Amino acid sequence: MTRRQHEELVGVLAMLMTFAIGGAIVAALAGPTIVPIAAVLGIAFAKGRLVVLDFLELRGGHHPMRIALICWLSIILIAALSRSLVVLLLG
Repeated sequence: MTRRQHEELVGVLAMLMTFAIGGAIVAALAGPTIVPIAAVLGIAFAKGRLVVLDFLELRGGHHPMRIALICWLSIILIAALSRSLVVLLLG
């Protein structure tokens, strides 16, 4: 790993930590409404995408594993949003 790659990875790690802290703050301060839930899930998607692209080193090209992992992440987050919507509506 070159010095530049190491610095980029540290930058991505700092961004992930910022996303994690921001998501925790939004979740803690917001009530049970759909907007904060969607915001937290959006932040979770951004974190997952960064992990797939940078920490699993799948940023270059269209590797089938990259597409599969991002689709899996999307499916999980859609399921979480659907569950939240059902709980709010039936609540």
